[in-house]
Amino acid sequence: MSADIDDNILEVSQLRVTFQQEHELTLAVDNVSFSLRKKQALGIVGESGSGKSVTSLSILNLLSGHTSNQTQGSILFDDNGDKIDLLSIEDKALYKIRGLRISMVFQEPMSSLNPVRKCGDQVKEVLDVHDIGLKSQRKDVVLDLYRQVSLPDVDRVYNSYPHELSGGQLQRVNIAMALAAKPDIIICDEPTTALDVTVQSQIIALLKDIVASQDISLIFITHDLDVVADICDSVIVMYQGKIVEEGLLPDLFLSPKHAYTQALLTCKPSKENRDMILPTVDQIVQKTYVPTQRVKHELDGAEDIIKVTDLSVHFPVKKTSFFGPRSHVKAVDQVSFSLRFREILGIVGESGSGKSTVANCIAGLIDPTAGQITYRGKDISPFILSKNRDLRTKIQLVFQDPYSSLNPKMSIGAAIKEPLRFHSIVPKDQLDTEVARLMDQVGLDASFVGRYPHQLSGGQRQRVCIARALSIRPELLICDESVSALDVSVQAQILNLLDDLRSKLDVSILFISHDLSVIHYLCDRVLVMKEGQVVERGTADQIMDDPQDPYTQRLINSLPKGII
Repeated sequence: MSADIDDNILEVSQLRVTFQQEHELTLAVDNVSFSLRKKQALGIVGESGSGKSVTSLSILNLLSGHTSNQTQGSILFDDNGDKIDLLSIEDKALYKIRGLRISMVFQEPMSSLNPVRKCGDQVKEVLDVHDIGLKSQRKDVVLDLYRQVSLPDVDRVYNSYPHELSGGQLQRVNIAMALAAKPDIIICDEPTTALDVTVQSQIIALLKDIVASQDISLIFITHDLDVVADICDSVIVMYQGKIVEEGLLPDLFLSPKHAYTQALLTCKPSKENRDMILPTVDQIVQKTYVPTQRVKHELDGAEDIIKVTDLSVHFPVKKTSFFGPRSHVKAVDQVSFSLRFREILGIVGESGSGKSTVANCIAGLIDPTAGQITYRGKDISPFILSKNRDLRTKIQLVFQDPYSSLNPKMSIGAAIKEPLRFHSIVPKDQLDTEVARLMDQVGLDASFVGRYPHQLSGGQRQRVCIARALSIRPELLICDESVSALDVSVQAQILNLLDDLRSKLDVSILFISHDLSVIHYLCDRVLVMKEGQVVERGTADQIMDDPQDPYTQRLINSLPKGII
């Protein structure tokens, strides 16, 4: 990526970051060097632990509060012709650059905002801190920023608290905050990872427009290569703290040179590899991957495990007046479907479509307003499940966030052992043997038994949650967004595991996701939900190749196009 050095707004040279953890020294970033040109959209791609987020935090010296880290090298910022090393300048000078000249948009919009302050005040604070414009006009500036990022009803958003807005709206508030001081550089660290495909598509289009129209340089960090291909004009690939490949798009993705880049491209589920077991990054890098066909299941005539008939869930809304009528939100409205033995049924839809509410009703966590759910012909209302312990073991949930699903004070072995002991699955003297067997079943080494959740990666924690769910030998596994925040390689491992479990353990799976490419790869049939109703249903191929409902068509069109 040769360019005139005078055109560079940022030059990172020989960046090296190490962390001291107890008696162990971890090299997070290893001699990383790159430059960012004016008006350039640069992507930094890699899995968790590759060093991409540590690199981005180093640019604003946000690691300086960690006494256990050491940062070496230089990061030169072009301040109107003067080169300023962001790693060596005093804090006072750095404060004038953070938010004013270089701003950041983080992955989780809710945790990036103060929950007890209104969104308008939080964006206005940027103007107040840097004393930008007249005080009397700052609210109007914020409202104009909200319009720029296409927020609806800007006055309402200004006076709303973060919990009153959707994830996509919160991320737009964060982008408005990043734009408030008209910075030279915006750093976006995984800003679309947990968003619906339609919202992700809107955020990507917004950022592309910002770079093109406002002379802003962009650093976009992600593990999703298709997203990078949609927004960036050049890319850096990081692996184990180093840059292993860099170049212009689409050339780099069309003919990747490094095995790791090739692996990232190969691990993603797609139409082309739908009939194959997905490879992992390690298999591609180490050249041990052998293409293998997935096991095909004949489902015609198979027994219905779960049958849902006219299911409705209505939540009451706070009354606007003491004597006024109470209104309700129809989270689920007359939904009917069945799930067959050994089938993987996908439910797809945006946030608020009702898919998780359906899952919680089947698991007995929510009492439906109307309708019926039967398991092998038996009614399974929350009341019946609460009284019938044996029936309750037949249905298990795996949630989206494995970290919050596990007790941080409980070891992995204890977490898996707990349901075994509670439901008396095996004799007490066989508990340790059964835990070891379950861990082996989900691909976890037995040495992990004494570790705690914070000592495991995201994929390993999700395997623990699956092992715990399988411990009581269920016949139905409900996976609620269980791979949405995982790296492509870890996602491939979990998808392979779920497909393998239904073959070996005769488990049926209800798989909930907003990612149609994952749904298409894993599932036999698909339900598309919108505003509490099923708007389309069919085989995975029918839904993906020939969608009939405009909403389904919009979901598919919102998928990142990648390199075509």
